[in-house]
Amino acid sequence: MICDYAPDGLEFAEIATRFHGSLADPGSVLIHQTATPPLDTIAVGFVTAQLGLGSVVDRMVIFGNAAPRRDQDEISSENRGRGLRYARLDNGVEVVSVCSEYAFSFIKDRIVEYREVASPAAGSQFRSRDYFPRYVSAVVDGDYSVLTDNLDPRTIDEVPSRLVAWTDGFGNIKTTLRRSHLDADGLDVGDRVLVTLNGVTLAGVISDGGFTVPRGVLAVNAGSSGYDDPFVELFLRVHHMSEKTAAVRFDRPEGGTPFEIEPLRSL
Repeated sequence: MICDYAPDGLEFAEIATRFHGSLADPGSVLIHQTATPPLDTIAVGFVTAQLGLGSVVDRMVIFGNAAPRRDQDEISSENRGRGLRYARLDNGVEVVSVCSEYAFSFIKDRIVEYREVASPAAGSQFRSRDYFPRYVSAVVDGDYSVLTDNLDPRTIDEVPSRLVAWTDGFGNIKTTLRRSHLDADGLDVGDRVLVTLNGVTLAGVISDGGFTVPRGVLAVNAGSSGYDDPFVELFLRVHHMSEKTAAVRFDRPEGGTPFEIEPLRSL
């Protein structure tokens, strides 16, 4: 369960309670909660891919929810928002997520079945508690009658290559830039660069790991996420969390914030 609620907050508790009331055998299902920043759809998509594309021993169904409703400023009749969609990946993992921007983008190339879900899109301000558990539970229980129209995964938006995707608990910034993008830009280990993010510009070094540069130097390196083509991290090594991490230096950028990397030698 990947949702944009406070960690261990009331919202998670209420939704988990509804799952226990909806699942045929709740004792056989382990529900793991991952909290993302509020209204951060790119984080939901990033975490969905990181969990769903990893090594899975038993069956996994991912429920994702972040619905900022940015596409409307006017009154929303009956609290209408975007509905649920279902995806089955080529490794058997299933995803039921609100179809907000980027929710399916990180897994787009691995989807072998993509469907609408019959869940109501209106009628409750708290749809993820009042409606969604019933439909997600049906999928977990193997009842696919809740799936409706077939969809084309090619219609899912691509992920831009220079956005903030996730900031971990140590203040390291994981981005949507991949190692192959650095290669395509001719950036090699040891090259000095300027990184501009959130109105802040810092000098850094392309490295093969966050700990391969001296303390206090911004490392721009292929990180621990993204598997065969890892995502690039902005990693500032600190010894204590009271020090200024990369997230602090860049003024705590939100998910989806764009950034630029320029070779220092070209300036």
